[in-house]
Amino acid sequence: MKRRLAFLSIATCVLTVICLWEYQWRRSEPKRHCLDALRQFETSLNSSESSLLLKQVAIPQAVRGKTPQEQAEFIRKALRSEISEDGLRLIAKHGSFGPLNQIFPDEGAAWARQAGVNPDDCVALKSENRGLKAEIVMEIHGETYRVVRCNNVKQLAGNL
Repeated sequence: MKRRLAFLSIATCVLTVICLWEYQWRRSEPKRHCLDALRQFETSLNSSESSLLLKQVAIPQAVRGKTPQEQAEFIRKALRSEISEDGLRLIAKHGSFGPLNQIFPDEGAAWARQAGVNPDDCVALKSENRGLKAEIVMEIHGETYRVVRCNNVKQLAGNL
């Protein structure tokens, strides 16, 4: 009887741990997808494939009237120095993640408007280190993630 009770107690504990792990795994799924999309975006920034790059970013209103090549060139110049794998690793480990209006309640709506996207469709990542604030905003439509803002992610890794 004691063995059976001990077995049931252990089985209950193991099942509880598994359920909690699965819950946490599912809860962190949007963050993982966001970070995967950012890694793909960084790869696209360093490639010559403009069409893929333009699909991964919300085109700023200031360059919407330009040719796709001009848009891609603008995005590469503006964002290549803002993102790195080391910075993404740090922001994933130490940063805050959530809806745009919660992570950046003061600036988020303005950033979304500048990119021509709905703030309610956006999530954000934020991390600070020694006075440097790294910011990422992503628009989500179903399975599609687009970069709206990326600032100081590469610099965050160099600020340690």
